[in-house]
Amino acid sequence: MSNKNSTAIYRTLLREAWRLTWQRKTLWIFGIFAAFVSTGGVMDVATTGIRRVQVGGSLLQQLFDSSFSGYTQMGKYIAQMQMFGSFQISIMIIFMTLIMIGLLFLAVLSQTSLVHGIKASTHEHPNIIRKRAHDHLFRIFTIDVLTKVSGAVLICITTLPMLWYYAEFTTYSFSIAFIQILIFFPAVLILSILSILSVIHVIETESTVVEAITTAWQIFKTHWLATLEYAFILFCLISISCFILLGIIIFLSVPYAIVYTASLLTGSFVIFVVANALYGLFALAVVFAFGGGIVTFQYSAWYLFYKRTEHRSHPKLPIAKILRFFTRT
Repeated sequence: MSNKNSTAIYRTLLREAWRLTWQRKTLWIFGIFAAFVSTGGVMDVATTGIRRVQVGGSLLQQLFDSSFSGYTQMGKYIAQMQMFGSFQISIMIIFMTLIMIGLLFLAVLSQTSLVHGIKASTHEHPNIIRKRAHDHLFRIFTIDVLTKVSGAVLICITTLPMLWYYAEFTTYSFSIAFIQILIFFPAVLILSILSILSVIHVIETESTVVEAITTAWQIFKTHWLATLEYAFILFCLISISCFILLGIIIFLSVPYAIVYTASLLTGSFVIFVVANALYGLFALAVVFAFGGGIVTFQYSAWYLFYKRTEHRSHPKLPIAKILRFFTRT
């Protein structure tokens, strides 16, 4: 690493990640579907943490709910299927299974294509990127599966003490829950970072899954503090962006509210339908564009971080701000 201040290094990486994200907007569509398996390391911690296993209910159900997006909603659909006949249920199960397989394939393909698009020296057509991604699908899928399984194991391990305490005393312990959170969040954060670095290494070097995971662990072990600092900065930036998006949506809701109120006062069904349809489509487009852009930004940021840590000239120099502070003193 250069002797630049670590904050300047982070700023340079994030500025370049933003430039790639903004200039290559066609990658956003890959980012939308890639979010089904991984958002890029940082927001996975927030989403998994919010759905963290709580005391009560079925442990297996909560493990699935905390590991796979949409599990709860899928369970509701399956419960409602009991009112149909066996033939209809079989058709629906086959249909839903095919949809899930298709979405999973599309998500892994998009994740692989996204990294390929970021890696490319120039902005390439999405079809070219997609065709190039086929060679890595199985290895990326393996990493994603291992990440989900490891996440479920972490949830189970960090939940067992609370379940044991609740079974013994039937009361809630704040201290155990606090310790549980202290262990769980860093573990999920590290797992998410290792996952995205492994995916990047597979695509960057054509390595095996084992080699990619080993390299990702070596990167984290060597630059663990810088990695956590970088993840924290990313998390703060994305959180601020989410609040800005919320503010924009609320601000743009004012004209919609005026038109909506006018449709109710005039009793115009046409205005009512048009207003709701246009605002719904607009809000959906904004959310999807924002989601695709944010995921693309995260993958770009981690790809540039990976390239920085794998720099052959200075692979082991500390880039963490705290370490540089102690080095200067």
